[in-house]
Amino acid sequence: MKARALIAAGTLIVGVIPGAAAAAAAEPGSAPAAAPGDPTAAQPVLLNQSGFGLGEPKRFTAPRAEDGAAFEITDASGEVRFRGRVHGGVGDFTAFDPRDTGDFVVTVEGSAGVGTSVPFGIGAYWIDRVSYQRAIEFMSGSRCYFGDFTRFADGPGLASDEYGHRECMKAVTWRDGAHYSREIQTLVDLYFVNPSAFEQISVDDAIYEGLPVTLPDDTPEIVRLIHWGVELLLAADVNEPQLKEQLAAFVHAYPQLAEYIPADVYERARDHVFATWGDPEGDRYYWQAFTPHTGDLFQTYTEVGTGKGELAPGHSVWPNVMMYEVALREGRDDAERYLNAARDQAAWLVGNLDLADPAVTKGQRQSEYVLITGLVQFAENYPDQAPDGIEEFVRDWAEVATERSDNLWDFRRYSDERWTIPAFTGGGADDPNETGNVAGFAAPALAAARLLGDDDPLADRLREIAAAHVDNLFGRNPTGRHASYDAPSEQDGFEGVERGWFSEYQGGAGLLENLPGVLDGSPKNGHYPFNPATGNIGHTEGWVAFNTSWNESLVWRAVDLTSIEVRNRGGAPARVVPRDGEVTVELAAPLNLDADALDQGTVEVHVSDGAAEPLTVTQTGPNATTFRGTLDVAELDARHGDEVTVSYGYGAFAVSHSFTVVGR
Repeated sequence: MKARALIAAGTLIVGVIPGAAAAAAAEPGSAPAAAPGDPTAAQPVLLNQSGFGLGEPKRFTAPRAEDGAAFEITDASGEVRFRGRVHGGVGDFTAFDPRDTGDFVVTVEGSAGVGTSVPFGIGAYWIDRVSYQRAIEFMSGSRCYFGDFTRFADGPGLASDEYGHRECMKAVTWRDGAHYSREIQTLVDLYFVNPSAFEQISVDDAIYEGLPVTLPDDTPEIVRLIHWGVELLLAADVNEPQLKEQLAAFVHAYPQLAEYIPADVYERARDHVFATWGDPEGDRYYWQAFTPHTGDLFQTYTEVGTGKGELAPGHSVWPNVMMYEVALREGRDDAERYLNAARDQAAWLVGNLDLADPAVTKGQRQSEYVLITGLVQFAENYPDQAPDGIEEFVRDWAEVATERSDNLWDFRRYSDERWTIPAFTGGGADDPNETGNVAGFAAPALAAARLLGDDDPLADRLREIAAAHVDNLFGRNPTGRHASYDAPSEQDGFEGVERGWFSEYQGGAGLLENLPGVLDGSPKNGHYPFNPATGNIGHTEGWVAFNTSWNESLVWRAVDLTSIEVRNRGGAPARVVPRDGEVTVELAAPLNLDADALDQGTVEVHVSDGAAEPLTVTQTGPNATTFRGTLDVAELDARHGDEVTVSYGYGAFAVSHSFTVVGR
């Protein structure tokens, strides 16, 4: 068990700190030593309080350390396991990938004294393992009416000229959600990128009452959540464009959900989006639409929303591509219209947005990610149809982002003058809460790295600052605190976190304060570059839109970490395999859900265009990042010349390897 310094409800409980950290303990009669990781210490050492993933960037900030200050990493026995030096306030131990998971402690020595971090772990897919369950628990617990659809009769959202039911505030599906919260999209993306993980995650006390249809008992929680959102949007007859985009995500994903969700739900959603996609009316459930726009999703949007995040540039690109694919699947003769709309919108973005203007990037707060992720998905999936200039545009975005992240926190600043977003229309605060932007930043950064490719020097730096923003959520920031007030809680928090956010907002619009995994706050402009004594400034309040942006960062983390290999008996990539042969399938994906067990996942095997056959892959060892299984080709109904494809994930997020069967 970890010996930790915990701050809970204002009470400081200091545990025993192993190894070199003990040297910082106060001698009898002296003033008490600062707790490890305390930002007010003489030599603070601030990092991700929980832990780091194998093979991923691992960095910390020692804001008072002089250049060249030595640091070392010790384990629980006090043995030194890694040494390095601090440069520009940053220590890097990316190369440290131990076989054991820790606890580990960073100690920095310098003229300001000896500083010690909190204990942390290192392991396979660490952040994903400690975050997935909380992500689903939050989405389950934050639904309107607390899961009772029958109370829909009270009217979700805006009922006539009055606000709707208090337990949904002005939202339709999730409490205090907005037309741009993208709950369904991020849930679909999570399921598509890592189905084996999310099929295993359940919420014991989840309530689903009064829905028009009942799903099978074995339906995964994430699928129930997707269905929940769809039913409420349909019942509300939504016409606001970004709510229609949510329905498009479901309609597009339906073939992979059909095992659980009846066709009637799909048909109702399909008919609704095709009938309303080009409707200019968008007057139902748009209560935070500070930027005037219409509901016609065939148009090219030239408006840029406010810092509220309500009309982020690029929101319609990928939804139009999804609708194009649905239209093809349905045999409609207007399919090209959707692809043309995506192309025209992407061309306008590339030709007109000034990426040096933070109003179109970080200034879009939690919604920023739709710009880069949408363009990247379009360019990757339709390279011959996407307009010219997307890669150059993404590189320009990456250059601006990396330039503004050149600081001791690897934190992408708002501008040269500010660290965080300024006040905006509808913000209600001079120092607003930008938690969703920090939480969501890994999504566009990793999407950009993927498009640019590993040979581009920007890709590694993008991964580094993507990890730094995750670390920022977990305590590598000037306050030394996790974004969730309840983060230290064993029941609702995140494994290994000592310090949660300063406070949680009681009785907020979404009644979210008691939910597992809720993100409450993040450092404000006054905290940077290092002013921890400033305390709890600016606004603090959890919001569904913050957590859905975190969902999308978890999606793109999985995209970046997932790969599949199929090898023959000699260990070479399988290209041609005898009908009576065997191949080894090896999957790398965030499936290490139980750190103390060998986890499993399921890949799909297709012979030509045949139905999928499941193949179980098992973790290759404790704390391993790979999962392996043996495929006996003789057991497949394959003939000479057939192509066999082994895949994991769905849609644009699928990874696959194909080989040809030979022999008669």
